[in-house]
Amino acid sequence: MFSILPFLLILVALAIVVVVIVRKLPQLTLLDVDSIPEVQIDKKKDEYLKKRVEKNVEAFKKKRQQLFGPLVQKLKEIQLSFRQYVGRVQKRVLEDAKKRREAVTTEAEKTTDLLSLRQDGEYALEQKNWDAAEKKFIEMIKIDPKDQSAYYGLGKVYREKGEKKEAEEAFEFLLQLDPNHDDALMQLAEMAKDSGDLERAIGYYERGVLLEDNKANRFIGLAELFLELGKNEPALEAVRQAVDLEPQNPKYLDMLVEVSVKCGNKDLANEAYQQLRMANPDNNKLAVLKDKINQMPS
Repeated sequence: MFSILPFLLILVALAIVVVVIVRKLPQLTLLDVDSIPEVQIDKKKDEYLKKRVEKNVEAFKKKRQQLFGPLVQKLKEIQLSFRQYVGRVQKRVLEDAKKRREAVTTEAEKTTDLLSLRQDGEYALEQKNWDAAEKKFIEMIKIDPKDQSAYYGLGKVYREKGEKKEAEEAFEFLLQLDPNHDDALMQLAEMAKDSGDLERAIGYYERGVLLEDNKANRFIGLAELFLELGKNEPALEAVRQAVDLEPQNPKYLDMLVEVSVKCGNKDLANEAYQQLRMANPDNNKLAVLKDKINQMPS
């Protein structure tokens, strides 16, 4: 009996709770929780905090837009400008590469044309076909206005045709392109000599020997011009330079003896005579030269 008493008491208590809940259930279902003052206050707090957060977020977005908007826009402009620049560079590179390829092709074709014209012009010169040679060299100048071989060939054509002025103009223009053009200097020297302008010829020869001081014939040519002008001492020095370059040349040794006699340099005349006698013992002039030396005052 006592063992079930607590259990009975629990059942009675539960029954009372159920009766109370059932009786109050209609009122509970009609109760508006949101109308409770405390709940309303909490709800307003939540709404206020939510609005404040949203306001702060909007303010942050606006401030960020103000701070970083221009920078972002500038970066976009820079990116666009850079892309455009890269595009222009790529286009220019492609165009330059194309031009270089075309230039290489054009240059190769020009070189081939010039070589062919030069060969034709030189052949026409050999055949003494002056008009054909002139035409070829002029065509070369049209392709390349600075082609030195064209002006040299043209000068030779005019010289052969007897057109002295035109020949001199061609060689002089060539010297403007190349002041050290040895062949042009010698052509002008020979033309000046042929026309009797010995001083001018000497000037060209002197420029020539400065450029090519290892060519004995240049010094001999210079010596001959000095002798024609009666300048024996400069002539003697020029002949000595030639003999130094070609000490076994009979012609130069012969000339050295003759000029030494004219200058009254007996020792040098004897020395040159002995060299000539050893280099060319059968020379018919040996006796004559020896007689001239013997007649010189001691």
